[in-house]
Amino acid sequence: MNNSKHLLALAISAALAAPMAAHATNGMNLEAYGAVAGGMGGASMAYDNGTAAMMNNPATLGLAEDGNRIDVAVGRMAPDITASSPMGSADSKATSFIMPAIGWAKKDGKMTYGVGMFSQGGMGTEYGGDTFLAAGTGRDVMSEVGVGRIIFPLAYTVNDELVVGGSIDYVWGGMDLRMAIDATTFGNMMLGGLIDTNMTIPGGWSAARFDFEEGGSMAQATKGNGYAGKLGMTYKVNDKLTMGASYHAKTAMADFKGDATMAMYSGTANIMEMSGTMIIEDFQMPASMALGIEFQASEKMRIVADVKQYLWADAMKNFNMRFETGGQYIAITMPQNWEDQTVISLGGEFQASDKLKVRAGANLSSNPIPDSTMNPMFPAIIENNYTLGVGYDVSGHQAVDFSLTMAPEVSQTNSAGVMPVTVTHSQMNMQVTYSHKF
Repeated sequence: MNNSKHLLALAISAALAAPMAAHATNGMNLEAYGAVAGGMGGASMAYDNGTAAMMNNPATLGLAEDGNRIDVAVGRMAPDITASSPMGSADSKATSFIMPAIGWAKKDGKMTYGVGMFSQGGMGTEYGGDTFLAAGTGRDVMSEVGVGRIIFPLAYTVNDELVVGGSIDYVWGGMDLRMAIDATTFGNMMLGGLIDTNMTIPGGWSAARFDFEEGGSMAQATKGNGYAGKLGMTYKVNDKLTMGASYHAKTAMADFKGDATMAMYSGTANIMEMSGTMIIEDFQMPASMALGIEFQASEKMRIVADVKQYLWADAMKNFNMRFETGGQYIAITMPQNWEDQTVISLGGEFQASDKLKVRAGANLSSNPIPDSTMNPMFPAIIENNYTLGVGYDVSGHQAVDFSLTMAPEVSQTNSAGVMPVTVTHSQMNMQVTYSHKF
């Protein structure tokens, strides 16, 4: 027991030391939470997938054996993003994001409870100051959005067939941004009612730049927190078939706030700079609903499948930011108009030996971002993911699971601005989970 407590303490310290940003693959969410589900296309509604259930379907915690379980996980997201226009192309230098997670759960008779901390997702890019995205300022531009959760789940085994569960989630999020807007685009946004300001702006400028970043830290420069919740259930139809369902509520986070600067440029010359406060208004993660099954095809083979709906249209209608300084302000609305997204997850697991399991799957979805609002700073346009995984039982109390996800390249063009911009985006991601039962 003492060793398990030491393991839990070390894992929490490691997770807290790591950043929570990522470039996710189902919009701003990950295609899978936990390496077990990660090897099977993210399907996770109807079987025991460890403490990752806290991010998936909390009712599946009740499918575990009696006792304690600790899972320590780390994932690496590796996006490959290129933006191009008639002015040239730009490769994003943001090519690696680390995703930590830790969960503890205890099943005691009919009740299962615990606590976990998980990276939920986000977006991130970084382009050089010599690219067209810098709008002639000569300064790098970047974006980084991160959302994490501390989750308190509870599952109750009603009978041999039915388990119900839910969770209360403390949610925090943040954003770093270095963004340049050329004068023509800025002017068009003002004429279109997308920029409101009472600032006196000097003449002769060619670009406006907003800068807020807290590099090298877990927290972003602007941040907020709030809450969310989940409900779930599983029902064992017979010895071969189990069904599961979950509902995740939309987050209720406060506006992100933090220190920032705004500058006006004439070419590469900074002709005006002001320090102030940046407010990202009503940035939320969407509600979602999911249904899933587990089918025990044979003694050694099981098949899992989920259908999930992310309600992006309600959460990502506009991106609103407001810079304030000395009684002056500039408010910018960037329409998003994301569409709701349906995700189909399919997977299988084969017990190759007493200790080894092999997994494969697919995560199939549509791109929720319309062409007219796709932004190379926030190109969450990945569609399909293909997965492989293995699980190895080190002993009766310890196991290691690994998953690998490949998202083939997709391309999207926004022709609604001053000039057309095309983004290509692919990913190669991985997750590793160490599990300890006691």
